[in-house]
Amino acid sequence: MNASKRTTPYIRVLGFNKHGKKIISAIAKQNPKTHIIVSVKKFMENNTDNHLRNMLSKDILATNIYTLGYQNEPIANLDYTHKIIEI
Repeated sequence: MNASKRTTPYIRVLGFNKHGKKIISAIAKQNPKTHIIVSVKKFMENNTDNHLRNMLSKDILATNIYTLGYQNEPIANLDYTHKIIEI
């Protein structure tokens, strides 16, 4: 919680359609300091802000814990292996 107060939060895009793509572009233009994550892997490799990396790591951990409840097979590191859904 404290780390999130000290930094500009990120926006994590999980999916979009044509209209959503325009909205994401508009947000990026109006808020150049806001990080828009479309690839977890690229963000983790290229971003040097430890607060944001820590926050995203908790987001990834939450996804990993959630997938443990899958009936057939838990899928580890889903955030790295599944791409954005474009409709």
